[in-house]
Order: sequence, then C-alpha cells, then structure tokens
Amino acid sequence: MQIPALAITDGTAAPEWVEVPLSRWRFKRRPSQRLPLDPHTAKSVRRYLRLAPWSLLVGLVSLAAWWGLVFADLPSVSRAAAVAVACGGSLWPLAERRGLPEHMPSRTRSGDLHIPQVPVEVADQWVVQNPGVIATEEPAPRPHSRRFYASWATGLLAASIALAAVLANDGREDSILLWILLPALFFTSLTMVCKMQPPAKDGTVRTWPPGAA
Repeated sequence: MQIPALAITDGTAAPEWVEVPLSRWRFKRRPSQRLPLDPHTAKSVRRYLRLAPWSLLVGLVSLAAWWGLVFADLPSVSRAAAVAVACGGSLWPLAERRGLPEHMPSRTRSGDLHIPQVPVEVADQWVVQNPGVIATEEPAPRPHSRRFYASWATGLLAASIALAAVLANDGREDSILLWILLPALFFTSLTMVCKMQPPAKDGTVRTWPPGAA
C-alpha cells in the first residue's frame, strides 16, 4: 500500500509518521498502522500509546476502590484514599484521549482499513496511488454485531431491574452510589439499543424507537 506523505488529519505536507493503533480495545497497541499525522495529533497519539496499556490496570484498581466505598466499612483515611483512586480512575480516559480525533482509524469486521474524516485532497491521493482504495461518505460500521449490542442491552436492563428490586426490598439504607448505579445501568442499556442501528451520516435525524418512521 502506497501512503501519500500528507497528514490524514488536515493535509499537512510535512507530517509526522506514527504507529496508530487500530484495535477497538484501548489497552491493546496492536494491530497498528504507520500513518502520517499533523504534529499536534501525532503528539496526542504518542501520549495515548504510553498511557493506553495501563488503562486495564487503572480500571481494575478504580473498580476495587468503588467496591470498597460501597460495600466496605473503611476508616476515614482509607475512604479518602479510595475516593481519590476512584476519581483518578474515572478521569484517566480523559487524560488518555486528550487531543485525539473524535474518530480514529480502525479495522472493520471484514478486515478493511477505515480512515475517517480524511480531507478530500488527501483522499484523492490515496485513491490515485492505491487502485483498491475507495473514498466514501458512508460512516464506519459498528465494531460489533447487532446481536452483541442486543445481548448487552438485555443484560444491562435485567441488571437494572434486579438492582431496583434489591434496593426497594432490602429494608436498609443503601449507599448513594448504588442509587447512582441504577440509572447508569438503565441508560447504558438504552445506548446499546440505539447502537443496534447502523451508524447514521452527519445530519441524519434519529427516531425513537429505533426504526420508527
């Protein structure tokens, strides 16, 4: 594959070449593709590559801190430390992805390389130098199947209903964090339902329920 020496982000003629991760999993640096980026985006991607491998560990530590806050009777010092760790874990993705484009290059389920939001003049060069490359306005397909999103929507909705039943009938004062978790589970299940639809082009009006005229 012949890659034009133009930044795929803004068409900069003197780009920086960076190994851009293509995996949908944040903590995986492979597979990757060496691509030309503008200096600002290149710096952000390099920071992401340094921080992303730690995201799984940070998430597990943050989850343990939240568990301790909800279920354990911690002394005041330990509780303050758990709050700091939990908040730090929640803010980690923001630091990790700061400065990155909204949509990153990725591999589709069929194995094709999809590079979104490429300037027209750059896309033209890709097509000219690589006859198999196709420029399209169609959005990238979802990373997972409809069944995947349907399963998660069902599971999260069931979990929210079960948690609501427990909180309503356990006869004790429950942590405020559990009451926060309840709507979070419900609205995340609705997000999974929406993702069962194919991605829409910019400017497309969504309907509710999904598929309604």
